[in-house]
Order: sequence, then C-alpha cells, then structure tokens
Amino acid sequence: MYKIKFLIFLFFLSTASQAEIKLPNLVGSNMVLQRDKPIKLWGYGKIGEKIQIAFAGKNVKTVVNANGKWQVVLPKMQAGGPFEMVLQGENKITLSNILIGDVWLCSGQSNMEFNLQDALNSDNEVRQANYPQIRLYSIDKQISLTQKDDSKGNWNLCTPENAKYFPAIGYFFGRRINLDLKVPVGLINASWGGTVIESWISSEGLSGEETFGEKAKEVSKFDTAAYNQKQRLLNKQWVEDFNKQDDGLKNGEYVWANENASNWNSINLPSGWEFTGKPDLWEMDGIVWFKKEIELNENDLKNDALLNLGVILNADETFFNGELIGKTGDSWGKIRNYTIPQKLLKIGKNVITVRIENYGGDGGFMSKADLFYLNTNERKTTLAGAWKYKIGYKLSNYNRPEKQISPNTLPTLMYNNMISPVVNFSIKGVLWYQGESNWDRGYQYRALFPRMISDWRTKFKDKNFPFLFVQLANYHKKNDSPADSYWAEVREAQDLTQKVNNTGMVTAIDVGDPANIHPKNKQEVGRRLALLAEKQVYHLPVDSLSAAYESFTVKDKSIIIQIKTVYDGLKSKSGTPGNFQIAGADKIWYWATAKITAKNTIEVSSEKVEKPVAVRYAWEDNPADANVINSKGFPLFPFRTDDWNGVTYGKK
Repeated sequence: MYKIKFLIFLFFLSTASQAEIKLPNLVGSNMVLQRDKPIKLWGYGKIGEKIQIAFAGKNVKTVVNANGKWQVVLPKMQAGGPFEMVLQGENKITLSNILIGDVWLCSGQSNMEFNLQDALNSDNEVRQANYPQIRLYSIDKQISLTQKDDSKGNWNLCTPENAKYFPAIGYFFGRRINLDLKVPVGLINASWGGTVIESWISSEGLSGEETFGEKAKEVSKFDTAAYNQKQRLLNKQWVEDFNKQDDGLKNGEYVWANENASNWNSINLPSGWEFTGKPDLWEMDGIVWFKKEIELNENDLKNDALLNLGVILNADETFFNGELIGKTGDSWGKIRNYTIPQKLLKIGKNVITVRIENYGGDGGFMSKADLFYLNTNERKTTLAGAWKYKIGYKLSNYNRPEKQISPNTLPTLMYNNMISPVVNFSIKGVLWYQGESNWDRGYQYRALFPRMISDWRTKFKDKNFPFLFVQLANYHKKNDSPADSYWAEVREAQDLTQKVNNTGMVTAIDVGDPANIHPKNKQEVGRRLALLAEKQVYHLPVDSLSAAYESFTVKDKSIIIQIKTVYDGLKSKSGTPGNFQIAGADKIWYWATAKITAKNTIEVSSEKVEKPVAVRYAWEDNPADANVINSKGFPLFPFRTDDWNGVTYGKK
C-alpha cells in the first residue's frame, strides 16, 4: 500500500512540475528585444495550458501545443525601456529590466571569442566597461548531435566584471553603436575557437553539398561513446610517442630537471613561446624546458611554499630543486598551482624547472605576470622576467588524432548548439569572424560561406538581415619571394562573399600579429565593423568603406590598376606602395614596383617582366608591407587580377 501511495505521489509531483510554464534562457530578465521587428517569445508548458503575457501595455494569449511548447508574436516596438514582462499560466513568471533596442549575434571562432580582458590596453578597457544600456549573453559551449531549442546562459548587464569575459570585438562594436545611435544594444556571443565553417551550417543548409551533405544527415545517429573510446586510445599512444622524442627525457627519467642551465638560451616570461621573438621558437610545436633561479632566506623556509604558473599550454611537469612537485595533462585554461614541500626549500639558490608539452597551436605560459609568482612564508615573489630555456623536441608533422569528439569531428555541431537555440529570437544582424580553421580550403570556402549565410537567414525567417564579417588578419612569417598563399585564398573567398546581398566586410590585414593568430588590437576591428554598420545598416553619413580593386589595363610594360572607394584619393601609409606582385604569361611572380599615378590608379611594373598579364596585391599569409589606403585611412582590400588555380583548388 505504501508503495502505491508513493507512486501516486510521484505522479502528481511530476504532473505539477510539468504544469509550470518555462522559458528558454534566452528569454529572461535584462534581455534586449529587437526594435522595429515583431517580437517573438516562446517557451514550454503542460499541453493545453493557457498562457497570458503582459508587456509594455500589450496583452497576448496562447495555449501550449501538443508538443508541450508555445510561441507568441508581439507587435513591433520602438527603442526604449526598461520594461517588465509578466507571464501567467498555472504559475507566474516576472521578467524585469527589459530593453528594446538592437540585437547583434557575434559568432565565429577564436578571434571572435577573444575576451576583452586579453585585448590591447585591457586593464583600462575593462575598468571603463560600464554601460547599462548594453546587455551581454554568452551561449555555453557544448557539442550537440541534434538541433537544440534552448541554450545555457543568462543576460547580464555590461559591467566590468561581466564584460571582461565577453568577446572584445562584440563589445567594442556594441559600445560604439550604443553611444552613436543612443539605442540599447544586446550582444549574443555564439563563438567557439578553432571551429570550421561546415560545423556552423545546419543539416538542412548542407543538403546537397558534395562534401558534407550526406555526412550531415547521419550526425544525429553518431555513436559518440564508441568514437571517444577509440580516439582516447589513439591519442594516448600518440602522446606517449611524442614524449619519447624529448632529449630531456631518457628511459623515463627527466634528466634535464637537474641539468645546469648556464648554457641554455635566455627568454622573458610569462609568454607563449611563439610570441617572444625567438627564431627557434617561431611557430614551434613540441617540448621546451624552462628554468629560473630564485634566492630564498631563512624566513622563506618556515612553511610549504606555493608556486603559481598561470595557464600553460598544453601539459607540464614542474620541478623544484630537481624534484617533481606537480604535473598537469593536456588542459585548456587550467591554472597551475603547485605546493612546494618545506623540505625542498633551501637558503640561497633554488631552481624552478618547468617542462612544457605543446601538441599544436600556442604553447607556453599564457597568463599575465600577476598569475606568475612564488608565495613563501612571508612574501610573494614575482617570477616574471628572465628565464632560461632549451628545446627538447620539435614536432615536424602535426598528425595528432582527436582524443574525443570535437566541434570539427562532424558538420552541423556548432549550429546545433550555438545557433539553433537563437533562431526564434529577432535580431538586427550578425557579426562574423572565422576562416582560420578553413585555411587550407579557400576555394571550398567560396561556396560554404554564402551557404551558411543563406542557411541562417532561412532559419531565422529573415532573409535579408545584415551580415558583417572580418577578413583574416596578417599572420605567419613574411615571404622572401612571391608564392602561393593559403590565407590569401581564404581572404579572396571572403571578399567574393560580399556579392551576397546585404553583406559587408572589413579587413584586418594591417592590424594582425605575425607571431600570434590572436592579435590584440580588437578595438580597431570593432570600430571598423561599427562604422560599416552605421553606413550600410543604419544609413548614417559616415566614412567606412575600404578601397577595393575595380579593373586593370595593360600599358606597355606596366599594368594600370583602377581602384574604387578611394574618397579623396589613394595614398601609401609609408612611402612607396608595397606588396605588389606581377607576372607574365609564364605565371612566374616577381615583386613589383608600384606607384600611385592618380586619385584612383596604381601603376605596377617590374624590369623582370617584359609583357605583364597579371597583378596581385597583399597576396600572402602576412602581407606586412601592404600599405595602400584611401584618404579615410581604410586599407585597400587584397586582390588579384588573374583567375589561375590556386594552392587550395580542389581541396575538400
């Protein structure tokens, strides 16, 4: 009898919980709703449950459908607020501090994800990031095999504490739009570093696509558990083989932990090693050992000490006076805190040794100096400054297997979790910064990028919302001689995408960092996007457009380039225009001499090319000396006049 009563109790408890109307996280207090468009709201409840919504003097009613969901559309509203919203079903929900303004979706990979706290002049920028009329929402990063209708996240006020972890580009864009247009701005962060574009397209959007169309249909059936089990074994073996190559590790013994470092090279830390200017660490993946001597006194030895090394990429083993005190496996974003037993401390010279394994991408000490210190009994000693280093192993071929399912394992995964939950929400437009992870498939990107834009517009049921994007920044070493460029072909694909209606591009070829795929000057990128939006979306009388190639003619031994959007004329930021290439019919490229000959023309030639047929500008991964701008200071977009097949042609 007791069991029956208990089951009846559980039944009624379940029924009662199902009776409560619920909202997706995107519909909540502090949100911004899109002005001048129908306001869509949705949620969940008990089948047949009647719901009434009161908002800004408007009242609407609906009923929960057979799928346990409901949706209503409120009339368009002008910018304003704050407002309160009351939803009444069998329970009551009150949402407060709601604004009506413009909502921009900020999406892409790591350069969009890049937080304000890591941007140029970040301390000052974070301190000033207090804008009550800007609201921030970040979608939690998860992988989903199916399209979700809810996300993990909350709307937050734009305060220093909240803004520091928000994408810098989105923040700088939103700040300018808010200040210039005097309207509330809602920013939705849907970004994930290292992701490929096909992961951001829905299964329906990929239908018929030759490479990913059929794969997309099978994603929902994917056996994640079996895949992860297999990949973890493969990855474990790869890491073991990787470590066997280390000259500082012999027969399982860390021999360099006790090696005198007097003959090691000098380096300033903390920093990712690729950003230190050391030629032997440039774009290097592998194993590097670091050492630092510190002096301790009698008072330092009274208790255990604490060593804080900040975030390390990817794995580390850390030693104190030759003894292992801690290690952390492959871990993204984990701060290394290691206790140093009192018995290892000694008066006078002590040695910290850190062995770092980097399997790809950035490697080394990734935190700022305030997280890089030694705490002893009575004092805190910074470890920032001079260290010694020695390379144990250079990885020559990146072939590491995935250790588990990732955003790039299958198409659609990012769309399913990051975009699908947003499509019911009315937005003003999209900001997009992605392409680095498709670096070797530029020609394919020509088709995938417009396909994604079309897919999103279809899913949002808004076939013409503005879509503004960033052309890839300069990166890698500068070429000694003209050569094919993977990154240039992705930039070309991005440029071609401007043919899609109501799109616009800003370039970042002049604000990148050759040694860092994540340049810190997000202020300028955000400014350019905001100016572009003010020109193309808000139709304000601002100057925002880059100079762009228009046409060319051959004249004797030169090629004359016609440029559009020059405003008062072209100029060079530093003397002679740089980074032009020229070729004849043999398709052999030479660096060229260029000169601005009129308001909108550039003459290009080379004594090595008697009969030129084609010109290229800023056509390399790092066109550092591409210096042509229009009179408003906006760079000339990279271009080429030829249509010869590039290095990524045919790559899928």
